[in-house]
Parts: sequence; C-alpha cells; structure tokens
Amino acid sequence: MARTIAEIQQEILDEKEKYTELSALTSTSKSAIWRLWVYIVSTAIWIHEKIVERNALLSRPHTLLWYREQALNFLNGVDLVWKDGYFQYPELTPEQEKEKRIIKHCAISERLFDEVQAETGKLDNTNLSELISEYYYNQVGVLTLKVAKEVDGVKTILTSQEKRSFRAYMNQIKDAGTQIRVVSNKGNTISIDLDVYVNPLVIYTGNENALDLQNSGKLLTNLSTEPVKDAIREYISTLEFNGAFVPTYLIDRIQQIPGVELPILKKIVVDDTNVVYDEEDGLRELPFFVPSSGYFNVDDDSFKLNYIPYNLQTDPNF
Repeated sequence: MARTIAEIQQEILDEKEKYTELSALTSTSKSAIWRLWVYIVSTAIWIHEKIVERNALLSRPHTLLWYREQALNFLNGVDLVWKDGYFQYPELTPEQEKEKRIIKHCAISERLFDEVQAETGKLDNTNLSELISEYYYNQVGVLTLKVAKEVDGVKTILTSQEKRSFRAYMNQIKDAGTQIRVVSNKGNTISIDLDVYVNPLVIYTGNENALDLQNSGKLLTNLSTEPVKDAIREYISTLEFNGAFVPTYLIDRIQQIPGVELPILKKIVVDDTNVVYDEEDGLRELPFFVPSSGYFNVDDDSFKLNYIPYNLQTDPNF
C-alpha cells in the first residue's frame, strides 16, 4: 500500500536530522522555503508510488486462486464502484462486510471434458452438447465456480436472486473474454452399501430378532454408538469443499475401528441414479469421484450396512 504524503514528509524530516549541515533549518512555518520543498518532493514521491501500486494491481495475473478470492469477497446487496481504474466495493465497516458476505465455500476450475468425467463418471447427451458448445466458443473452456453458503452451519445453495447478483458481480470484475459459469446446486446424496465382518465380542451383529436388528452395528459396551456409521458420516462431512471421495480412504478408516475385521464395499450410488462404484467392476472411471455440487448431504438412511460375525475357523455367516 502506498505511503501517505504525511508519512513521506516525516521520513524526509527524520533523515534531515542526521545531517549537521542542515541543522540551521529550524523554521516551523509551513511557508518556509525548505518545508515547501519537502512537501513538493513528498507529493511527487506519493504520486509515483500510487502509479506504481495501481499498475501492479492492474497487471497482476488473474489466476484461479484470484477468482476464488474474489468470489469469497462477494458482498450481497452492495453495488460496485469504479475507483482508481477498477471496480471495487465502497468502504464498509467490518460488521457490515461480515453481514453481507454470504459465500462460505468456493471451488474453481477450468471446465473441460475430463472434469465432467471426474465429477459424474460419465458424459450424458445433455452435458456433452453443453460442453461442446462452451469449448468451441471459448477454445479453452470456461471458468466454473462451485459456490455454497451456510445456514446454521449447514452448506446450502444460493437463492436465485443471490446467484444472479453473484454472477453480475463476477462479470464486472473478471478479465475481458473470460467466461464464468456459476454452479450452486443442492448437495449430492450418496448411498453406500457395505458388508462389515466384525468381532461379535465387540460389535453387535444382530439377527432376525427385532431388538437385535435395532442394535446391529453398535458397540456392546455402548449401545448408543455405531462406530462404522459414525466413521462414514465423519469422512463425508470432513471432505473439503469440492474434495474427492476416495472409497479406498473410507475403507481404510473403517478398518481402523476396534472390532471391525473386514469391511467389504459393495456399491456406491450418487443421487439414486449414478452408480459410481460396484463390487463387480469397481469404479466406473477413476479411483475417486467429485460431487457435482461440491459437497455431499449426509443421510443415515442411505447407508446400507450389513454386519456379519467374523470367524476364520467357521463359516463366516455362522
């Protein structure tokens, strides 16, 4: 940030005191010739620093991280003003900025064909035609911003008006020729089918008895805790925004739970229709997948956990 004229003046005056040959310059009058020269030189240096600062700001390469930073700085309901050669927000108090800043999560990337495959595991006719149109129009794709706000600590989508305002804001501050695509969708639901072979001395396995089925998967020492379900919920909820779900990492976590002997992943389905993992053929495309919305909704009812007593000396289903 450029120094003020007063700060530059004071630095010159402090430097003056180091030279005995200038000790005769003692006048405190603002109209003293030597003080006028100090002011003129200070003003010239200030103008130079402002020009350098502005040029540095305007010539700064706008990377993906820069766009993400601007997205997180979006103030809902506050208009931009043109000042010092670029659009910026008027000065607000920290409290006002905190109240207006609604976007808590943002991930940005250049949207290309391989990204869609990583997100969804496939290219259907709808997003294929959309991508072809975008790709050939821009030659290198477009910048895709996945964004979400928080309500009571829970990730949620922007309203239609908030999304329109955010898009208008990004269109004003972006580089000329850059295309912006804003994604703010409801969190993806994920269904997990898992066989868990457990030590029946540690974890309740259950049978056809209704009470046993109710306690299935819970610790024998604490029937209020179902560690495998807790581990799945924790793994999903701690994924960073737009972070990849890695089935191997999930199995590794479950394997560490006391009483769990052998977890076997059967199937993973996203949004009830997109099968991204199946025991017979593994993952559809990659060893991980990214939620198209940027995050998952955790729903305990979507976890199908089958607990089986583990015994190497007998039939494992005994």
